[in-house]
Amino acid sequence: MNNYDNFKAIDFVNHQAFRAWVFNKELDANDDLLLWLSNSQSNRHELEKARMYLLNIHNMQPEISEEYVEDKIQDFWEKAEEKNLNIEDVAPVKKFRIVDWLVAAASVCLIVGLMWVLLPNREQSVNSLISELFINDQSSDQIEKVNKGTESMNVLLPDGSKVTLEPNSSVSYPESFDKELREVNLVGEAFFDVVKNPDQPFIVHFNELVVKVLGTSFTISAPKGDNKMQVLVKTGKVSVFENNEWQKLKNDTNPAVRGVIITANQKVEYLKETAKFEKKLVDSPAIINPVLSENDFTFDETPLMDVFEKLEKAYGIKIVVDENQVANCTLTATLSDEPLIEKLNLISKIIHGNYEMIDGQIVMNVKSCKK
Repeated sequence: MNNYDNFKAIDFVNHQAFRAWVFNKELDANDDLLLWLSNSQSNRHELEKARMYLLNIHNMQPEISEEYVEDKIQDFWEKAEEKNLNIEDVAPVKKFRIVDWLVAAASVCLIVGLMWVLLPNREQSVNSLISELFINDQSSDQIEKVNKGTESMNVLLPDGSKVTLEPNSSVSYPESFDKELREVNLVGEAFFDVVKNPDQPFIVHFNELVVKVLGTSFTISAPKGDNKMQVLVKTGKVSVFENNEWQKLKNDTNPAVRGVIITANQKVEYLKETAKFEKKLVDSPAIINPVLSENDFTFDETPLMDVFEKLEKAYGIKIVVDENQVANCTLTATLSDEPLIEKLNLISKIIHGNYEMIDGQIVMNVKSCKK
């Protein structure tokens, strides 16, 4: 059973049974959400935020409950006290004018509703809008860095991780990370160099996708309005999920989720219109093994399997080859200072073979080692 007491608004919005309940659709009598709704009074403020959002994007006008209003007022004053804000000539909590809050709330609802009506592709845009409104329950504790310039901008996160933010991009993050997760939100493109911490995974939310890492370096490219998003790994390993699949993994710890794992010199592309991942090699793979350099690729009658194994270790890319095809093959060549793709082209020419790049791997086909 889901622990709805710990749900945030974004979790409710992404929950199919909750959406059905909001829109008065028929639910399974055994659904655990119904049981929780009937027995629990906790976490209703997050539930109410999610309900209001769903109703507004469908052009309905929800009533704002007194309980929700009081909760938001109390939340405001608690945050003000925490930050020791010097607010002069303000009324006590009970004298706070409800009408002012309702006007503000109505304004937010109007903006959301207009965005929903005017956006050219509602279905593709809604998850981004949800992320901006609800992910991490953003408040004044959130820091946002926006690169309005023409050159890259460096951002240092609270844990020491570094973000290289490209022009017309922004990243938001809390003043201090949660003990369990380090979560940030990205709009646009950035390179992340993440400090390794196995006990505190690093999560990046962008558009409809989520990237999860422990400690690695990678690039996310998700320009506004672009149909294609990319994640490119320089070092380490990352997992990429659709947002709804991430919610399953986060809340249900369900291993049967649709995601993709990519490692160094691999990238994954995601097309919104097809909602599918495609794993590939990056355009220019780089050597990631600190022990090896370009000077290590001079071969003299070297068994071909040893050549492929050295390339695997240097670039961290799996090379699939039939050992029987290359059992008696050797290579004499100098491949220093050549990009990986050129190395493969030269090897293929020498051994009368070819190769394919499939699912982020290199598949060799050796017809004959002899002329």
